[in-house]
Amino acid sequence: MHGAGGAVGGAGMAGAGGMGNEGVAAGGGHFHNGSDGQQSGANVGLLGGGGGVSTGVAAMTTLGGISAGCLGGDGVGRCTETACGEVEGAGSLTFVGTGRGDWITETTYKYVGAGAGDLTVVTTSRSYMPMACLAVVAVALGTLLLVALLIAPTPSSTIKTAGPSTTRAPRPPPMRKTCSFWGDPHIVTFDGARPSIYGDGEFWIVKHSDVKIQGRYMGTAYTYGLAATQKIAVGGPFLGGHTIEVEPMETAYGGHILVDGQVVLTTFGNYTVGNNVAKIRYDGIGELPDKAASKWESRIVHMELPKGITFTVFRWSNYLDLTLEMTPLEGGQDGSCGNFNGDATDDTTAEIFKRIGARVGTSDMLFSKRAEVSFTVEEMQMLREHCSPQMIVEGELECRKELGQNASTTQVNACVFDVCFGMNEHALQTAKKYATPEDKAAAMGKP
Repeated sequence: MHGAGGAVGGAGMAGAGGMGNEGVAAGGGHFHNGSDGQQSGANVGLLGGGGGVSTGVAAMTTLGGISAGCLGGDGVGRCTETACGEVEGAGSLTFVGTGRGDWITETTYKYVGAGAGDLTVVTTSRSYMPMACLAVVAVALGTLLLVALLIAPTPSSTIKTAGPSTTRAPRPPPMRKTCSFWGDPHIVTFDGARPSIYGDGEFWIVKHSDVKIQGRYMGTAYTYGLAATQKIAVGGPFLGGHTIEVEPMETAYGGHILVDGQVVLTTFGNYTVGNNVAKIRYDGIGELPDKAASKWESRIVHMELPKGITFTVFRWSNYLDLTLEMTPLEGGQDGSCGNFNGDATDDTTAEIFKRIGARVGTSDMLFSKRAEVSFTVEEMQMLREHCSPQMIVEGELECRKELGQNASTTQVNACVFDVCFGMNEHALQTAKKYATPEDKAAAMGKP
C-alpha cells in the first residue's frame, strides 16, 4: 500500500515503518520511493496558498528519509527565510552527471546516498512578496497620498502661476463712533464709558497732536452749581491754524459763533472756514442727545471738519450739548471722550485726569483766557459728607500735581470733586438736597 501524501502548509513527514510515501513536488512531479520493509523514503511537502512556498530537503536521522517543507529551505537539509525577494520553489530531479548526484534512474527512483547517484533535487526560484513587504508598501503609498492631500489647493486657495504678488486684502475701514455730552455734563465716550465732570474749568474733549478740541465746563443755577458745557473750541494743525468757537445763546455766556475770533452766523445759514478747510451749517434740525431738551427751540451748529470728523453743537440758553462722530486718530488720542482704544474700563474721570491732566495747560489753551472757577456751598457739603477723608487727601495730592502748585484752593476743590463724583451720573440728585431756597428758585428758571 502507499503511504500518506505530503502535508500541505507544513513539512513533509517521512514514511514510517518502512512504508513508501508518495508526494507531489513542485506542482506535479510524481515519484514513488521505497517498498515494504525499507527504512528509507521521501516526502515532499507543498505549501500551496497565501503566496508562500515551503520547500527543501532535509535528512531525517531517525527514518533515513528526507522531508521538504521548511520555510525557505535550500533543498539540502537547511531552512532559510527571506524577508523580501525570491525564495526557492519545490524541487525536481535533474541529471547532474554520474557520481555527482544523489539519485539514480530505475523503474522507480531510489535514494542511494549523498553523492552516490546521478540525479539530485534541484529547486527553482519563484517571486515571493511576504505580507510584511506589502504592508511597508501600503504605508508608503498612504503617506504619499496624505502629503498630496495636504499640499493640494483648497477651493478657497488661489493658484499662482506668476511671480510672488505683493497685493494684500484691503483692511476694513476703522469704525466710526460717537461721543455725546448732555446736561451737567453727562458723557458717553467713544468706547461706551460714562464719566461725568462737575468741577469748573477748561478740559480736553479730544487731545491729539493734530486735532485739538476743548470744552469749558462751568456751574449753572439750573444744575445747582454742578458744571455743564458752557463753550467749545476746535483748532490744531488739521484746521490749518483756524479756530472755531461756539457759545450758548445768552450774552452772559458769550452768545456767539466765532471763527478766528470773529463773529459769524448770527442767523441760520452756512459758512466756509478758510479755503474750504471746514464747513459750518447753522439751523434747527438735528437729533437731540437729551430728549428732555425737546421742549425748547433748537439751534444747532453742524461742523464738517477734516479727517471725516463731524461735530454737532446744540445751543441752549446757558449751556451746550454735543455729539462728536469720528474714527480713531492715528497715533492715539485722549480727553473727556476717552482714548478710543476699545476699552471702556480705562475711561473713568480719574484715569483720564491721570493721563492728560485735570485741566488744559496754559500753553495749550484755545480759549483767549481762563474762566473764573467757583465752588458752591452745595458742592462743599457733598464733598464733606459723601467723599471719604482718604479719597479727599489722595484727590488733593493728585490734583495739585496735575494743576501745578500755583493752583488756587477753589481750583483744587473743583478737581477733587471730580475725583470723588466723576463716575456718579446722578450727583445732581444729591446736590438738590443741599440747595438753598434761592438756588431752587433759580433752578426752576428756563435754561
